[in-house]
Amino acid sequence: MTTDKTKVQLLSVLLHLFRVAFFSLFFLWQGLSTAAPQSVEENACVTCHSDIWEREVQGSVHARANILCQDCHGGDPTQLDIEAAKAPATGFVGVPDKKKIAETCGSCHANVEVMNFYGIRTDQLARYKTSGHGKKLFEEGKDQVAVCSDCHGHHHILPISDPNSSVYPTNIPKTCNQCHGNEALMAGFGLPADIFSKYQRSVHGKAVLEKKDVSAANCTSCHGSHGAIPPGVRDIGAACGKCHVNEKKYFLESVHAPVAEGGNFSECIACHGNHEVHPASKLLYRTACIQCHAAGSPAAEVGENLFRVLAQSESELKAAEALVKGASIEGIFVEEEMGALEDAKTNVISMAPVQHSLSADRISGLYEKFSEVAREIKTRVHQKREFLKWRKIALIPIWIFVLLMASALWYKYKQLQSRRKGNPSSE
Repeated sequence: MTTDKTKVQLLSVLLHLFRVAFFSLFFLWQGLSTAAPQSVEENACVTCHSDIWEREVQGSVHARANILCQDCHGGDPTQLDIEAAKAPATGFVGVPDKKKIAETCGSCHANVEVMNFYGIRTDQLARYKTSGHGKKLFEEGKDQVAVCSDCHGHHHILPISDPNSSVYPTNIPKTCNQCHGNEALMAGFGLPADIFSKYQRSVHGKAVLEKKDVSAANCTSCHGSHGAIPPGVRDIGAACGKCHVNEKKYFLESVHAPVAEGGNFSECIACHGNHEVHPASKLLYRTACIQCHAAGSPAAEVGENLFRVLAQSESELKAAEALVKGASIEGIFVEEEMGALEDAKTNVISMAPVQHSLSADRISGLYEKFSEVAREIKTRVHQKREFLKWRKIALIPIWIFVLLMASALWYKYKQLQSRRKGNPSSE
């Protein structure tokens, strides 16, 4: 009885194992028969479109991650027959419209599980839909706006860290200008088409385009990238303040801050402009202030006073630098004065952000500190020059004495030579 029961149990276990093995092999076979090929060589899309693959796709960031044609265009990459490869059941898209492009890119880039491995943010599609571009596309159906492929490219997509990428910091202005420099396109949206030419002339543009400074402001630094939208009047200070932290800090202490908070004053661009920002100059006090304040008014006079203090400090700093340099050329040891000059420069440099507070007292305080050091440098150099002059004067009698002694020795030498010639027997 026990033996029969054991046999039954053994047969039951073997039958169960057989069922598991059978269904495992069945589903594995099914998966292998319908799965996309794992290698590029087996991909029918690549086989037919080898020119596009080699010229555009092969070196892209997607190809390196084994993201191939069917992942964006659909279709069956196992079929060499065109009709079978592009059959309706395969989900073949071909050339997607712009809304489809955004959604297709988002199917991966908004997927936390997919992007988590690469450390890439997954809110970009959601941010895009809040942007000026996204709203025009998804809410108004205008497909003339930029979508993912317009900025990143279609097939030859490179990492943003690659200097050859269209979205590398130094390339972004030219990428944006592909649309924003198109007069016909911009006219349809009531936007100017000369932004890039203005940016080229700006302090930011020269830093990015000429000096290749990736830390300087480009289009996305102020407008954002996927959530791109022009900053409003109250947002401009926040955008500029991301880089110009100290200027922002002191501006918040100025009389302009409440006016800007109320939306009646464009914080930074009111004085500096937006796309064509030139290097900051004290001359702005004579040009920018009178745009809002009448010439000769108390507010304009504050600007004029600040201009005079800044001009005076710059003039005195140049004079102090020339004085120390000249003394060094003369052979005077000016190590202490050079150290003091650096302290003086610090006060002048500090005036740049502090002036945004529009506080004459603060600027005057920094000027007094600078001026005190500058006067001390001037006094020290003058004293050292006087000391050097008296040292040179003190050398005169010494040189006279040396010359007299040399003359006396020469005279004595001649006398001895003369005696030897007159009395040869003395030798």
